[in-house]
Amino acid sequence: MRKPKSYYADDFLEKQLSYYASLPEKQRRHFLAMEFERLGVGSQRYIARVFGAARQTIRKGLRELAGNNYETDYSRQREAGGGRKKRSHTRGVDELDT
Repeated sequence: MRKPKSYYADDFLEKQLSYYASLPEKQRRHFLAMEFERLGVGSQRYIARVFGAARQTIRKGLRELAGNNYETDYSRQREAGGGRKKRSHTRGVDELDT
């Protein structure tokens, strides 16, 4: 059985893992994509295994970085307008009930 290739030294890997854990979701994708580009062909499975991410996540990060409309705005993790809508000022009572 063949031993998996290791691209990182153990001490450097620990630093990479702690840095990766401190990033928000969008930056994680971009970090994985940049690491894949840096390490080259054949490293996608290794990166996915080491960082516990799906290979699809790496591909999504590559698409985002390659796009012409790439934004480096990391101030928001999610798009505005999602989630539960705020209750009305009538405390949830319909106007027809009054």
